[in-house]
Amino acid sequence: MRIGIDGLHLFGNYAGIQGSLARLVTALRAHAPQDEIVLYTPRDFKGPPDAEGDAGLTVRRTWFKGKSRTIRTLWRSFRLQAHAYKDKCELLHGPTYALPYLLSMPSVVTIHDVIALTHPLFCTPGSAKIQKRVIPRSVKIARRVIVPSIATKDALLSVAKEADEQRIDVIPWGVGEEFKPVGDERAKREARAALKLPERYVLFVGNIEPKKNLTMLINSFFAAKMNSKLPHKLVIAGQTGWKQANIERLVVNLNAREFVLFTGYVEPRTLPMLYALADLFVLPSLVEGFGMPALEAMASGCPVVTSVDAALREVCGSAARMFQYDAAKPFLPLREVFEDLLDNAGERERMTVAGLERAKVFTWERTARLTRECYAKALE
Repeated sequence: MRIGIDGLHLFGNYAGIQGSLARLVTALRAHAPQDEIVLYTPRDFKGPPDAEGDAGLTVRRTWFKGKSRTIRTLWRSFRLQAHAYKDKCELLHGPTYALPYLLSMPSVVTIHDVIALTHPLFCTPGSAKIQKRVIPRSVKIARRVIVPSIATKDALLSVAKEADEQRIDVIPWGVGEEFKPVGDERAKREARAALKLPERYVLFVGNIEPKKNLTMLINSFFAAKMNSKLPHKLVIAGQTGWKQANIERLVVNLNAREFVLFTGYVEPRTLPMLYALADLFVLPSLVEGFGMPALEAMASGCPVVTSVDAALREVCGSAARMFQYDAAKPFLPLREVFEDLLDNAGERERMTVAGLERAKVFTWERTARLTRECYAKALE
């Protein structure tokens, strides 16, 4: 099998979707080394660390850098398929929502979420406008559609009449083997000093954007700290998305700069230790398509708290503590969770064990196997 994969989003700092795509390519090569992959990337593609010397992986860099959305979109729409034909690809995979505008070859598209359709105010106006056009069209012309969760599948079927349930494959992402508990106390101390981390902290990982519900997180943590005199600090790790100014203004207004810490973008090699050293990981998102940080935290042995979003319930199962948002008392539910768990080492330990077991279900080998089965169905 010779597969063309659209890697035009592989540039800059890898967040959830970019990181998952890079992992998928590596996992596919390991699972089916007899296959060949042609990866189409921007000129500033960093490259997977294990690509050198792999005869089964061909990287085709374009002439443009990835940050230009307009050029990226036009090249995908009108040039990508011609290059895939030239490279004798049997199938084209669009792993980031989109397929070429004019398409005649067998194809698969991955729809990570449909937040642009269900919650457009949680996206930038430009992204919402593009995805409202791109998602229905791509779903219609693809032979198979991959979604990372049943929650995303249900949401897609509810908003896109072009979606056909018989052509949708639910394929969850995996979690890297580097995400694991750290038992070496000396290594912990050295990492804490090197990363300038507090002795005890609650952790959030993700892009800073409205759907992550960081306003509620900060207010709830502030209320718990003031009410129960918690020694913890709140560490918010992630690159700037949009509307970050509102979050920073809130921290200043609460006079909370001493115990709400922003790390900015964290390199992938640093993330496992960041999770492993935290007392608690919190993902209070209003909506998600999957929830990779929650999975990474569980695999790292960190107790997890999330909102009751459907995708997060699906990923975490009963291993996480979940809270229900209450519009009448917006900060109370999560505040009570903080006060309950941060002073209860026994319950956190129970959650750690449950999370480690839950995370074992999600492997990149399984993701690669199911993805290749999806490719085979698309070629039937």
